[in-house]
Amino acid sequence: MDIAELVNTIRVVELTAKTRPAAIRALAKSIDLSQEGIPFKQLVKAVEEREATAQTIVDEGFAMPHAIIDWDGDYRIVLGRSRSGVDFGILDSARVYLIALFIVGQQRQKNFHLELLAALAELMESDEFRQEIVQAPDTRAIERLLLAKAGRPMPADKPKRLPSVPRINTILVRQSIHLADTISAQALLITVDKLDYAPWTLLEEWSGRLLVITTQPSDDCITKRPDSHFYDIPHATLARMDRANLGLMLAASDKLLANNGLVVCVTGPGGRLLDSISVVALDMYRDAVFGSKVTKRSTAILPAVVLRALTLAIELAAEGREGQPVGTMFVIGDARQVLRHAQQLILNPFHGYSRTLRNLLDPSLGETIKEFAQVDGAFVVRADGIVLTAGTYLIPKSSSVKLPPGLGTRHQAAAAITAHTQALAIALSQSTGTVTVFRHGQIVLRLERAIPSHS
Repeated sequence: MDIAELVNTIRVVELTAKTRPAAIRALAKSIDLSQEGIPFKQLVKAVEEREATAQTIVDEGFAMPHAIIDWDGDYRIVLGRSRSGVDFGILDSARVYLIALFIVGQQRQKNFHLELLAALAELMESDEFRQEIVQAPDTRAIERLLLAKAGRPMPADKPKRLPSVPRINTILVRQSIHLADTISAQALLITVDKLDYAPWTLLEEWSGRLLVITTQPSDDCITKRPDSHFYDIPHATLARMDRANLGLMLAASDKLLANNGLVVCVTGPGGRLLDSISVVALDMYRDAVFGSKVTKRSTAILPAVVLRALTLAIELAAEGREGQPVGTMFVIGDARQVLRHAQQLILNPFHGYSRTLRNLLDPSLGETIKEFAQVDGAFVVRADGIVLTAGTYLIPKSSSVKLPPGLGTRHQAAAAITAHTQALAIALSQSTGTVTVFRHGQIVLRLERAIPSHS
């Protein structure tokens, strides 16, 4: 195996484990094949069984535990560096400072694992080189040392191809790029937990507009690819297409998407493994949620206000309050007309405070909103994000809007108030955790919680 190819697939992590079993568990967790059908416990068991047969101690301070498993993938390698050393259970009590764990799928050719062992041994054969890795200040420095050893310096402006990118992600993204070009889609949207899980080598060869929706920040993966737009949406509890829908809302609010256009979306059941491609038509998508008409008695609702209210509703759906599920509603915009169809159930907790202290866009107000969400009634919010009331009972004129079965009085009130005003309403169901957005008496968006998967 080519050393340069090998180095480009090694993931480097810090090890704090003190014993061999703990170190193997930590490294197996970094590999994480759970979304590819290999449960964590099964992966650890395979490595432990192989180690019980014969420990792979190549040289002083360096070990290479590995396993061959029934997996459709290729191979994964993670290199763990321990500053204090790991007790690997060997007779002379010497400690191990570098552990390279690799997993090989049975689909690979016979004896491929021996090629990996030989290549890793060749890479790490120098005592001085291993000592440099042990003393390196951080994992990025270790990556630079490995690439330099292979004769390939790390570029400053290009993300490193990590072994954590599943093969199916590369295949699906390649097909989605072809589809986007074929149908002249205005953008390609990918939803992943981290930027590391996207096949950047492939994406950087494509010149179209790219939208990447993540649930975790990936500051160490930087790209200067033109026309790339990244949105951190820390809502891993949402169903796959709802993460994509929320990303489309963000992109639409930034005017990156035009109405009556197509977007190719690549999504997966979790945040790492992609498994489906869909085409979304954006017919009036932005106007349906944010509104396009401004009347004399209303002002345009700020997209940031809608997105902030959605974020709070999604967090309440995931977390609840004091261990109990919560249902609530935000009515945003056209506040004067809304209040004509409302009355207070409790003394208004926001009355008398300055506007700066009750702005929904202020992150410090989040906990206050979540606390008052336990009170029956709605929050009435101005189009610019100023919270006017909480615990407000809506009494709009009756509405002939027919809602889907299963929606209760909260959703009926949301539909009615938006049918008779220019407001937008966001309703959180206490029983299901579904977040529903109403505009002009109609449901324009639903965000549902993902069904937990059990590996």
